[in-house]
Amino acid sequence: MVFAAVFAFAAGCDTSSEQEIPIWETTKLSDLAPTGERPQATFLVSAQFEVRVFDLPADNVDRLEELWPMLSAQPIRTNSYNAFAKNFFRVRFGRTEAWDSLLGALKAAGAQKAGTSALGVSDDWPIDLPIAELPADGMISYAAMNLAWQRARVEPGRLVLRLRAEPIPGGRGVRKIVAYPVCTPTLSSAIPQLQAKVREREVYFVSAAFAAQMGPGDLLVLGPNEYSAERMTLGGLFFNEPRDVLFLDLETTEPPQAKPAVRVFVLVCVGMSD
Repeated sequence: MVFAAVFAFAAGCDTSSEQEIPIWETTKLSDLAPTGERPQATFLVSAQFEVRVFDLPADNVDRLEELWPMLSAQPIRTNSYNAFAKNFFRVRFGRTEAWDSLLGALKAAGAQKAGTSALGVSDDWPIDLPIAELPADGMISYAAMNLAWQRARVEPGRLVLRLRAEPIPGGRGVRKIVAYPVCTPTLSSAIPQLQAKVREREVYFVSAAFAAQMGPGDLLVLGPNEYSAERMTLGGLFFNEPRDVLFLDLETTEPPQAKPAVRVFVLVCVGMSD
């Protein structure tokens, strides 16, 4: 497996000098990555999520500035806020009680719903949220932990957002949710040993990792902090739709127009086991 940097979460999403100790200070990326056969006897879903995806015209990304202040950065942790932002990522925390207002802000920015899916996250095994297909070998540019632009070679497969739930000692109905982008090669065998060999070639982008403590009713909004037209950057590949999307402007009588689009992801925690 390929690590883009050491995975040791720094405190705070708002400043890199924050001294607060992260609640997952003992979490290591090597502990999250699957290395062998799935533990069948202990694979239990502990956190249930509804993933809502919205398409937004690429030239409207700046209109999300009306959305972000309605959410909080305080519960979010990253390895490096500066590296996270340089990769064009932004994530904020909210509650479902404010969903009507959040949805209104998304619609005001020109966003339209693209789809909804369910996702169960286990304490025992990371779960992948598919983001983009990687049809061929290629190079992805990304901002590393030292803020320098680097290039990672990736194999055919897909870009995913890998999520892991971790119990909080003494906590009931809450989990630490850790997420990070991964380029994972196509699995061509059902044999666990061969699958483990393939996973050794995965590429982890730890400078774009984030985490938060979550329970039922909590949500995370993940979107671009600006538009990158270059698709083979990490942010461009993660957020840009591969093809133009038809948008209908309800305030005019013009027919739908095909436009470059970006995606905004909303991860809503709908259930949590004790």
